[in-house]
Amino acid sequence: MKNVSIFLFVFGLCMSGDVYGKKSMITVKNEFSPKSRLVLKVHCKSKNDDIGIKYLEIGEIMSFSFKTNFWGTTEFWCDIYKGPDYKRFRGFTAYQAKGLFVKDGSSYNWLARDDGIYFHKNLLP
Repeated sequence: MKNVSIFLFVFGLCMSGDVYGKKSMITVKNEFSPKSRLVLKVHCKSKNDDIGIKYLEIGEIMSFSFKTNFWGTTEFWCDIYKGPDYKRFRGFTAYQAKGLFVKDGSSYNWLARDDGIYFHKNLLP
């Protein structure tokens, strides 16, 4: 019975917010040139969450926050399409956890430009 109590105590600690880590954020920004007037269609999702489809005018940003799961298997991927006909497509992994007890708290920033997709990461305050 003592072993069961210890297991339940440790399991309870593991399920607390501290072990899950800090909130992280993914942002996607339309940085196409203003003269192109292209709208960016963005669809981000994970195994368990579908953020939905967003249409971003030039200069607009979409963002969402999340916490990495206990097992460190959280992964988000995004598909982006270039308007006006949305036939040009690119998919990418926007976030992938790196194992157990991930305490990240970073912002994963994706920029869609005329010459490609750019990425930079910075810590959230």
